Amino acid sequence: MEVENEESQSVTPNNEHSSFKYQNFRSQRSKKNRRGKKKWVVKENRTVDYISYVDEKRQSLLQSVFFQELQEKISNRLFPPHRPKLVDIVCYGIGSIERSKSSQFQFALMLILKDLFQITGKAYVYDPVLTSIDLDILSHYEISIIDINEKAKREITNQTLFYMPHCPIGLYNNVIASNWEKKKLEKIILVGNRLDFYNEGVPFPTIPAKYNDDHLLIQIPANIFNDLCWQWFPSDGELSNLDGNVEFWTSKTTLLEDVHNL
Repeated sequence: MEVENEESQSVTPNNEHSSFKYQNFRSQRSKKNRRGKKKWVVKENRTVDYISYVDEKRQSLLQSVFFQELQEKISNRLFPPHRPKLVDIVCYGIGSIERSKSSQFQFALMLILKDLFQITGKAYVYDPVLTSIDLDILSHYEISIIDINEKAKREITNQTLFYMPHCPIGLYNNVIASNWEKKKLEKIILVGNRLDFYNEGVPFPTIPAKYNDDHLLIQIPANIFNDLCWQWFPSDGELSNLDGNVEFWTSKTTLLEDVHNL
């Protein structure tokens, strides 16, 4: 009889006339399984730890002056009262939740915005640096993973919040260029860096309304939400004056392929 992948030890009884040999088998496979199970338990514990870190940071934000003032402005003054309700939220460039405390804060804010706007559709995330732990964390919060690097060329059908902390201008360009229709632009809100801070020679529309929340950084670690800006295309503003402007709508910005940092 042959036993594969197992160690055997032959034992002969003291009785020299005995024709029997006894073998003790120790499975190598079982050792591997034990080691694999240990790794799985370690990974599970690490995931739970990072989920607790995110929850702690979310609670810190909810108890901060930052959130109090942000909630007030969103509820009362940020958007016109007749603006339709947001359905989906898309996040690009959030970084690794496992490896960065700033990313944990940024993801915590995404979860807060999801609740604050009562998102009834889906929440999507993409970043090329996401680790297997990050994917488990996102799954825990029922966040959908964008499988490929779409370079922000996502065409929308629903009212959508694009949450893009510290993304390069090329990604903002692609969001807008991919939805270069009045009825689609009206459905977009961009949350991220102020577009007028960029100076890279990229042609960019000048019609988004802007609301800068720089002064809401009280009690929040530096460089996490700096230059946070809400930008959207007011349906009752310049867009309504461009309905018949064929030249404007046929001169959309070029989709950028070589987008750095994503």
